[in-house]
Amino acid sequence: MQKRIFSKFGFLAFSFIMLPYCSTLKDKEYNNIKLLLDNKTFIDKARNLELDNLKFDNLTKEEVDFLYVIRNLLLNEFQFVENKVRNIISKNDNSTFKNEYLQFLAYSLIFQSKWKELIPESKFYFYDPDSVFLVAQIFASIDSQKVFFKKEIDSLSFSTAPNGAIIVQVQINGKTRNFWFDSGSNYTIVSSKTAEDCNLPIITKEKSKAITYTNYKVDVIPTYIPALSIGNLEIINHPALIVDEYNLKLNLWASKVPVEIYGILGWRFMQNVKVTIDYNKNIMILEKPSKKSNFKSNFFWYGVPIVIGEFQNKKILFALDLGSERSYLTENVFQKVSFQKIYEQTKKIGSVGGWRFSPSWVVPYFEVYIDTFRVSFYDINTIRLTNNYFFKIDGILGLDIFKKTQISFDILNSEFRILRKY
Repeated sequence: MQKRIFSKFGFLAFSFIMLPYCSTLKDKEYNNIKLLLDNKTFIDKARNLELDNLKFDNLTKEEVDFLYVIRNLLLNEFQFVENKVRNIISKNDNSTFKNEYLQFLAYSLIFQSKWKELIPESKFYFYDPDSVFLVAQIFASIDSQKVFFKKEIDSLSFSTAPNGAIIVQVQINGKTRNFWFDSGSNYTIVSSKTAEDCNLPIITKEKSKAITYTNYKVDVIPTYIPALSIGNLEIINHPALIVDEYNLKLNLWASKVPVEIYGILGWRFMQNVKVTIDYNKNIMILEKPSKKSNFKSNFFWYGVPIVIGEFQNKKILFALDLGSERSYLTENVFQKVSFQKIYEQTKKIGSVGGWRFSPSWVVPYFEVYIDTFRVSFYDINTIRLTNNYFFKIDGILGLDIFKKTQISFDILNSEFRILRKY
């Protein structure tokens, strides 16, 4: 029996690339795009991080408790969120925000790799983001993942694919393979050939169905990597997914260059380490993270890693996708920003499994502040995200931005920094 597991920006998401195709431009003047901010409900404002607009004196105790949980989600305090939500629901099973709390609980357990507790055996766990319970049942049978640092900090070089994607050398059970380094993929992905060559265990022969961003259905098999290492970092019993090698061959439409992907090092690997990337010098630094007492929170995880930028005192939420060739905006940004001019263009989107065509709005110019730097986007396309996360995503940060900067991200300290612009 085959089962649906994920969709783009779900837990098993694959990154994508986009190319303009047969463009038909239609200039449209937008002198006044009506903003919806004044008409948003309490939940709407929370989802868009418009917390500064809330008058706390007018909030109920239930609403204040809800915002307290959200603030801890933004700090990636998942153990605290788990405990707080369990306590709230146990005291009030009819909470106004019960559905949201169940979602918060599920994501907290996923981040902490508490697979056994995700298996639906009680009233707490009926929220199932992207059918992750199917994966949890397999991963729950594996010994717990263990993370080791051979030294505190290490510097390594990386190469790039024809589309610019970062490629790093990893050791899979002692065998060297080239993997894409992709924060847009939540799990580490290995090709069927790599899985066979590196003797990865087959826990189940039952294949599950995965749906990529381009709506292609791809078979995946949950597995784990007994020993995975890169630089100074080694992980024992690392959960992963096997994908047929055919579906990990991406033909770059512009250059006609076939790109074979032996595997993808995904977010569940990256969340264990502080990463610094200097794309201009092809250097990556992996550092053992340590908790700081004072820091500015602008980076959190909720199904995807999210960077918080600012535009005219409004929070702009970007999914961090190191596997995406370009950056994008989503349609949600139009509820926060009134653009003077946009135009329409047909685009061709590619990801693992194939291509599809989609109409898109294009914004000629947009700028936000991320960390202390002003980041400018030119002729940036919009895309429509189908996943209904609690937090509303306004855009995607892709490789076009990182090629011009030196960046670091550290989920332990909720910190995304631009260290230098070239």
